[in-house]
Amino acid sequence: MKTLVVIPARWKSTRLPGKPLAIIGDKPMIQHTWEKASQSLADNVIIATDDQRIFEAALNFGAKVMMTSEWGTGTERVIEVQSIMKYDFIINVQGDEPFIDPLDINTVIETVKLNSNSVATLKTNLSEEEYGDPNAVKIITNPNGSVAMFTRSSNYTPSEVVFKHIGIYGYSAGVIDRISELEPTENSINNSLEQLTWMDHNIPIMSGFTTYRSLGIDTPADLERANNFYK
Repeated sequence: MKTLVVIPARWKSTRLPGKPLAIIGDKPMIQHTWEKASQSLADNVIIATDDQRIFEAALNFGAKVMMTSEWGTGTERVIEVQSIMKYDFIINVQGDEPFIDPLDINTVIETVKLNSNSVATLKTNLSEEEYGDPNAVKIITNPNGSVAMFTRSSNYTPSEVVFKHIGIYGYSAGVIDRISELEPTENSINNSLEQLTWMDHNIPIMSGFTTYRSLGIDTPADLERANNFYK
């Protein structure tokens, strides 16, 4: 049973154009992400992009890379790669996670292998600052670890235990095939959370837990913080 990590990477980021090739330390961001993913238990790692500049950069630092069609989401890019490569399990690692812990990728791999009819993802503890931040996606889970809700809201009942969602996903081949046939639901569109489409179509999502807090890069300020880390 083989596992593939796909790292979707696009040039047209609204807040940080050209983000995958932004330099952190002495390497492009996408190279850091690829190197971390390559330290995981996955059998193969590939970068998926629709931009020639990213494609050539990936080849230059030794990565496997595939040119895809232009898509609106990383999941669609992952689906295209899987339609060609046909792995048993597929892990979607976002290209703007240069500090991701390979052990967290392993947690997602283990979770999806144990729950092959579900999507696997990760959660971590929510900071006070993130609690009221709509850009921090929250996750509420059931006692067995399955996801009850994804939300950007800061309104919860006292009985609900809320975590921060980490946007890494694991799929079996069968589940990614199901997802490829779905149209976005109104719920998903209104909340700008594509995973709500899956839940609305009764695809369960299981969440592993990590205490490690990575730094995703979304803005120039995030990039500055990342480079300060390397000084």
